[in-house]
Parts: sequence; structure tokens; C-alpha cells
Amino acid sequence: MQPLTGRRTSGFTLIELIVVIVILGVLSAAVGGFLKFGAQIYSETTARDQLVSSARFAIERLNREVRNALPNSLRLTNASQCLEFTPILESTTYTDIPVAPEPTSNTITVIKFDESSSGDWDNWKVIVYPLSVADVYGNTGKVYAVNSIVSTGDEWLITLENSILFTDESPTKRLYFINGTVEYCLLNNTLLRNGVPMAQDIYNASPFEISAVSLQRNAMVQIHFRFEKNSEQVTFNNEIQVLNVP
Repeated sequence: MQPLTGRRTSGFTLIELIVVIVILGVLSAAVGGFLKFGAQIYSETTARDQLVSSARFAIERLNREVRNALPNSLRLTNASQCLEFTPILESTTYTDIPVAPEPTSNTITVIKFDESSSGDWDNWKVIVYPLSVADVYGNTGKVYAVNSIVSTGDEWLITLENSILFTDESPTKRLYFINGTVEYCLLNNTLLRNGVPMAQDIYNASPFEISAVSLQRNAMVQIHFRFEKNSEQVTFNNEIQVLNVP
């Protein structure tokens, strides 16, 4: 007769279960921290890319427009929070304008310019030899409204709304066509162009500075923008020189 033997049961002991739970907890914490760190890096990188993209767009737009500004038309408004200037629509060389002691006249002749824009002269104005902001925005006898442009041959006839006399001749005989102004303002941390938002999250108490024209160079505009978002900061200090001369 054979002796009875006990059946051995398999399973986990309480200590083994506790060890497994601890190991899984450590692994979960490590994986969770890794995922959180990765998500944070992605969020910061995205915010930085958005800031840089917004800054580049705003700076490039400002660069292009300020470089094409009418000479001596730059001015600061609204406690230096706004930069205003007059863009040039077209420019050419004149061959004859009425200047004292000549009699008044409502016609001038110029060298032909870009024909593609010669039919869009509604509300255009002409200006000759602007030497100051007052010459552009004041009533100093240098800005006059255009009535019609006859574009035939190499010399074009410009008819003005009234018979006038220009106060000065331009040493380079330059004549500019203008129509309205452009204004960039930094208000409530938003950069606006004529009231339309261009970029956001900009912080600076003095975003614009103007260095007056000198005998050595044209006017300069200094732009100081600090973009901030989600603890990310990008600072842009840019100088723009007006390329045109009176």
C-alpha cells in the first residue's frame, strides 16, 4: 500500500504581488513622465515656431513698406505707439512743372512710367521735393490732386485739379504719386496695420523709433518687438532705411 502525498498548488505569494505592483508603478511613473516631458517639448517648440513665424511676417511686411515710403513722410503718433508713413504709388522724372516766377498752371509733363497703373489715378496726388513731415501732411504747396493722366509717347501730360505753383524744384527732378497713408500700431499687445491685426503677443512700451535724415543717409526706422507666448520669448530689433530721396 502506497503512502498518500499532498498535491502542490502553484501561484503568487503576497510578497511577489507587492513587488510586481511596485515595479509596474515605477514603470508607469517613468513612462508618464517621459510622455509629459515630450508633450511639453512639443508645446514649447510649437509656440516658439509660431512666435518666430509671426515675427518674421510682421518684420518682412514692415521692411517692404517702409523702404517704399515717401521721403520724409515717416512720423510717430499715439504716444509713439504708431508708425505712420505715405507709400509711393509711382515715381518718375518730370520735365516741366510750374514754379515761381512762372505763371500758375494745372498741367505738368513727366517721363513715362509704369503703364499698368496709369489708369488707376483716381484720388492720386503728386508731390515734389518733400523735405519735412509738414511738406507731406501740411498745406505747404507741395502736394496737389491729380485730375487726369494722358499716357501717350515718352512724355506724359498730368492735369491737376487746380492751377498751382510748386514751391521748390527737386534737384533730381523727382515727382512722386501718392494716395493715403499706412499706419502700424502696437495696441493691446497686437500689431495692427490700418486697424487690421498683423501679429499678436508683442510686448514693448516703445516699439518704434525714427532717426532723422542726415547728409550721410536717409531716414532710419528702428523696430523693437518682444514676442511672448507660453513662457517663450523672441526679441527682434530691426533697422529699416528709407531708400528713396526727395
